[in-house]
Amino acid sequence: MAAMNINEAQLHDLIKSNKTILVDFWAPWCGDCRRIAGAYDQIADEYADQMTVVKINVDEIEGIREREEIRRIPTLRLYQNGKALGQIVEPPAKADIDAFLSGVLPEKKQNADDQLYDMIIIGGGPGGYTAALYAARAGLNSLVLERLSAGGQMALTHQIDNYPGFAEGIGGFELAQQMQQQAERFGAKTKNANVTRLDLRANPKIIETSEGIFHARTVVLATGANPRELGLPQEKELLGRGVAYCAACDGMFYKGKTVAVIGGGNSAAADALLLSRIAEKVILIHRRDTLRATKIYHDPLLQAKNVEFRWNSVVTELLHDDMVTGLRIKNVQTGEEAEIPCQGVFVSIGRKPATELAENQLEMENGYIVAGETTETSLPGVYAVGDVRTKLLRQVVTAVADGAMAVHMAEEYLASH
Repeated sequence: MAAMNINEAQLHDLIKSNKTILVDFWAPWCGDCRRIAGAYDQIADEYADQMTVVKINVDEIEGIREREEIRRIPTLRLYQNGKALGQIVEPPAKADIDAFLSGVLPEKKQNADDQLYDMIIIGGGPGGYTAALYAARAGLNSLVLERLSAGGQMALTHQIDNYPGFAEGIGGFELAQQMQQQAERFGAKTKNANVTRLDLRANPKIIETSEGIFHARTVVLATGANPRELGLPQEKELLGRGVAYCAACDGMFYKGKTVAVIGGGNSAAADALLLSRIAEKVILIHRRDTLRATKIYHDPLLQAKNVEFRWNSVVTELLHDDMVTGLRIKNVQTGEEAEIPCQGVFVSIGRKPATELAENQLEMENGYIVAGETTETSLPGVYAVGDVRTKLLRQVVTAVADGAMAVHMAEEYLASH
């Protein structure tokens, strides 16, 4: 059952009715809003007898963000007996929404899953759903465990131009949706769940999640990577108040303003280009004197009239009141410091692999799971694909190749066990 879109007057009427109401404040341009949509509809279905679940498009109602004090989207706000009980902002997983609701609503019943799967894939990015596609086509009983929606980091990418088969490029979210639908057409299953613990040495392997315990003969780890932080004081507190990690998600909040992008790789260059079409001014800060990004980004950035470069510089302080007001930067060659006024800071300095669940079970190297081109890890029947494994190139196309290879190796393993 899909959550119903309502307007501001309908929201006020619902609040006055003293019903229990969950409201998603969202916008069509917001990448995280699109990613949460499927999980939010599941929430509407699972809690249908306990509360009313609705959505409000903040772009359609002028001034509602200010009136409702919405600083980041999606913001999910819970009302009961005419009062706001709390909210959760940009939930990273469906399990986080369930946990937020559990403090107010009766605990949701979990359905026991006694099925033994041939393969469980943890993570629904391009590598994960390619594995699901190949596994389903090979007749393997397979399940994808994904926290929120298909695509992982790819789903937040505004435009992908280097994935073969799309002459005009394709949005990352749209490509992710197509990958999921293709895998599920052949019988792969998806479950929105937060994986909390793994026992990869067990036979069968045990996967504990927010939706119960699952068992599998083989496991594919496709957990991807998360944004690296600057590590500066107040960085976490200023998230949504000027600090952001995704231009495609939060860029529209800074329309007509001055923003800074920190980094010099492909992600930083892509973010700066996207923001140059939204913000009045974009300041790109990089610790080196040239971009590390591929050449395709260089000319468009240099030609953009509202993009300014601060080379050989690092950020040493976030300047702020209640919101970010600027940055203090330091030239790494001269030691000279300067203050830059800005209203937004987009951090794009790389990613760190999400491999915590496999620590002390699999061989690691600098946080990545040691796995070669076969994707085999140090434990039989366990495979690592995409950004989590040791490799030279981390792209959508290489993650897809990993997914196919993992199933090939898993078939050989299952045939001999």
